[in-house]
Parts: sequence; structure tokens; C-alpha cells
Amino acid sequence: MFRVNRIAIAPVVAEFLGTGVLVMIALILGQTTAVSYFIATSLAVTAAVVYMLFNMISGAHTNPAITFGMWTARKIGTLRGITYVAAQLLGGVASWQLFQYLTNHALTARSTTFSTPVWLAEVVGTGILAMAFTAALSRRIEALYSGLMVGAAYFVGIVIAATASSGYINPAIALGSRAWSAAYILGPLVGGLLGVNIYNYLFGAADATATAISAPTQSTASKGVTVRRTTVRRKKASTR
Repeated sequence: MFRVNRIAIAPVVAEFLGTGVLVMIALILGQTTAVSYFIATSLAVTAAVVYMLFNMISGAHTNPAITFGMWTARKIGTLRGITYVAAQLLGGVASWQLFQYLTNHALTARSTTFSTPVWLAEVVGTGILAMAFTAALSRRIEALYSGLMVGAAYFVGIVIAATASSGYINPAIALGSRAWSAAYILGPLVGGLLGVNIYNYLFGAADATATAISAPTQSTASKGVTVRRTTVRRKKASTR
């Protein structure tokens, strides 16, 4: 019974921890530097590490916008999507509280007026990130290469979004940073929806075809190895 519960709760805990780490890094950097390239690089490395740690457990969305996009494309069920988003937002709040406790410094709430440039910047940045996530999922490549792809997409998305916004491209980071604005919620959600579905519509069939073509090749190669091993064994048996 305990084993079943542990398996069921592991993905939710992974989303909580992964999102919490991302938000904590964003908070630390946001209080110490204003250089967008440095922040983007640090978050990209963090995202890659988190992805490689938790990809096989939960998919390592660590972003409500990614989960929402995957849900609209029917890549994740409704119940799991709700639990993921709840865990991600709780991870952001937990990091916010932990940061305040460790630094003994209260974060000031920042209310930003909704504006089209900020919203659009978040849409584009998150859309790039969502496309990378979908590509990693569709191509089923190794976790290392998937992590590098996701990390690079985080860097590109943040740098582009930072031209007009704070470059959060993640509602959980915005929540943890106490940036109250509809642009930092609606922008990433729309970006996640567009990025996942556009990639599936335009490139999903090509990825599926490539996977189907490569699978028989790999199977044939493995069969060849098995045949060679069997032949060697028979020769050894005959010489005895």
C-alpha cells in the first residue's frame, strides 16, 4: 500500500521541488543582479538540471504554462494537470517564504499594470520554451540532450521576453517574486497553449515518422547482434 502511494505522489513532489528550485534561483538573482543575460544563463542551467533530475518522474514541467499547454493538447489528464499546477504554485510560495526567512528580508509586492508589450513578450518567450518541451517529448531523445534543449530554450525565451517584461515566462516565478500582474499569468498561459499545439500541429507527424523509421533499424541491429552471439555459442559448443 505504501509503495502505491509513493509512486502516485512522486510526480507531484517532483513538480513542487523542481519549481521551488527554479523560483529560489530567480529570487536570489533578482535581488543581487539586474543583468538579464546572467539571470537567463543561471536559470537555463537550473532548468536543465531540474529536467534531467525529474523528467522520468513527472515530465519536469515546473511551470503552470507548460502543464496547461500539455493539457490543451491532451498530453496530460485533467486531474494530473490540476495537481501539477497546484504543486508548482505551492513550490513558488514555499521558495518565497524560505527566501524571506533565510535573508530576513521581506519581499515587496510589485503591482504592474497590464500592457500589451509585456503580455506579448511573455507569450513569445513562453511559446519558445513550450515548443522545446514538446519537441523533447515527441522525439524521445536522451534526458541529457532533452535537458540541454530545455535549458537553451529557457535562455532564449527569457532574453526575448526581457526586452519588454521581467522575463518570468513562468507564473510560479512571478508568484514567488510577488509580481502581481495579469500579464505574467495570461501571457505564459497563452504562450504555453500556442507553443505546444503549434509544434504538435506542424511537426508532430514528422517526429512520429522519424521515430517509426528509426525503430526498425535499431531492432534489426539488435537482432543482428543476437544472431552473431548465438552463432559464436554454437561454434564453441561444436568444438567441445
